[in-house]
Amino acid sequence: MSLQITQLQREKHAKTKINTANAFRYTQDQHALPVVVQEFVRVGAELPIVFVKHPEKNEFDAVTMLGLKTGENLMIVDGVWQGFYVPRVLWNHPLVLAEHPTQQDQLAVALIDSSPMVNTETGHSLFNEDGSETDFLKARIESLRESLVQSQSTKAFNKVLADLDLFTAQTLSITIEGQPRDISGLYIVDEKKLNELPDEKLLELHKRGMMPAIYAHLMSLQQAQRLGQKVSQAAVAAA
Repeated sequence: MSLQITQLQREKHAKTKINTANAFRYTQDQHALPVVVQEFVRVGAELPIVFVKHPEKNEFDAVTMLGLKTGENLMIVDGVWQGFYVPRVLWNHPLVLAEHPTQQDQLAVALIDSSPMVNTETGHSLFNEDGSETDFLKARIESLRESLVQSQSTKAFNKVLADLDLFTAQTLSITIEGQPRDISGLYIVDEKKLNELPDEKLLELHKRGMMPAIYAHLMSLQQAQRLGQKVSQAAVAAA
């Protein structure tokens, strides 16, 4: 089903509600999600954080792995998140920031009308009877703004690492039911290169507060084997 996104409008969406029951069902076939640097520590405590490279560009995105192959999501079952911390990218759906239809270089709050969460019967109202924004909508708009700022700082974080040539291609080897499985196409921070940076470059990373996120990423790679365990457990349960 193609996405239908429209700018949020008081008149058009006066009666619109968002049903947040099983809120994450829409992403149950995604094997990876983008994450922001501010949540590396919390996400990395449960899931591996890796980087993916844009084709033909020296640009990288940070993602967390939810599965070990395309279409496999081990963290969402019947629309319910199975971990402790929910990645920020999942918080606001079906509200998004989209290009403003009339103002260039401006963003507007928009609604994915095609989402099954959107209806007029049950859930959280977006507008009060007097046309004012509900507390639910106000909180979501503020969350969208915070997410935008954090996404921009994450892009800057990734660019610093790329400019320092700290990314290296990596194949993760995971054992599933006694059999090895290799996950390729990923990038990680090269710890050897990191440690060999000139003192002034390391000091700059420290001053910019980047080191905790870098170490959180490196430590999170150990969580890849936990995903392998989930695959094995699912296979046993289905047998």
